Amino acid sequence: MEAIIDTNVLVYETVEDSLYHEEATKKMGELKTVHLPTNVLIEFILLMKRLGLSEGFIAKKVLRILEGENFKLVDITSSDFRESLSLIAREGTSVKRINDKMILALARRKGLPILTYDKQLKQQAGELRLKTI
Repeated sequence: MEAIIDTNVLVYETVEDSLYHEEATKKMGELKTVHLPTNVLIEFILLMKRLGLSEGFIAKKVLRILEGENFKLVDITSSDFRESLSLIAREGTSVKRINDKMILALARRKGLPILTYDKQLKQQAGELRLKTI
């Protein structure tokens, strides 16, 4: 199975005392290919820094991700940005939700499910007839 992953999955997999650590680790391990949007990787780095993890730890984690056999870094295209902004305008939501909208646009373009723990993102995916894990 392949899936696009949300930032919260990486966070739960990384932080061993997090609520969903074991489950996130298991689910990621079951994926043949983890499609990692570039914006998710950047958001992950910034969030890990805000959580107080050392830059050395963060750098090692990111390098492990990038070198992982089942990880595929996926660029966001201009059409993904356009669709994201269109979703924001249609829903009247804040541009602060752009990362979620980009994940939705990418999932639609690639025809892949989304692995996330974000209830709001799951709901939005369902409304767009996109599968979540």
